[in-house]
Amino acid sequence: MATSSFLIFAFLGAVYGSDVIELTDSNFGSRIKTMDLALVEFFAPWCGHCKRLAPEYEQAATTLKKGDPPVSLVKVDCVGEGKDTCSKHGVSGYPTLKVFRNGEVQKDYDGPREAKGIVSTMKKQAGPSSKEVTDAATMEKVLGGFDAVLVGYFTSDGDLKTEFLKSADALREKYRFAHTTDEAVMDAQGHKE
Repeated sequence: MATSSFLIFAFLGAVYGSDVIELTDSNFGSRIKTMDLALVEFFAPWCGHCKRLAPEYEQAATTLKKGDPPVSLVKVDCVGEGKDTCSKHGVSGYPTLKVFRNGEVQKDYDGPREAKGIVSTMKKQAGPSSKEVTDAATMEKVLGGFDAVLVGYFTSDGDLKTEFLKSADALREKYRFAHTTDEAVMDAQGHKE
């Protein structure tokens, strides 16, 4: 069954094109920088695990490219025209999947390897990692909707807020984050300068 699924997706990919973006050493650096969020599969064409992943990855790519925001699924052939890129990113086994944000590796992907799981995991990675709160009623909903929320209260945009948002990006899978610069929200929560 897995072989027939692979053949069907391979045929459809050949006829209709693929939603998985294939990059090489010559274009990886410039293209990956243009993608807000991407999941990159570093693969070898002869690898059995890579062949089993291919139809699931293709199906996930088709779903995720239509998302808001869209998520790109990319592949790099580590024994073909992507050898240097794979080496640069420390790839030693196949397939290796990595999450990239704005051209930089954010983390190794260790999530599910079937389409539904890839879509679910990458949707959690998409969009803002911290909810910006602009009114007291919304803050109450945010605080009441989860067991724990890490909230940043900031009097202005600046280095502290930037670092908070970077931390939220890095920890988005483990914690919920919210932030505000609205004085009325801070007053309602009892936070003063």
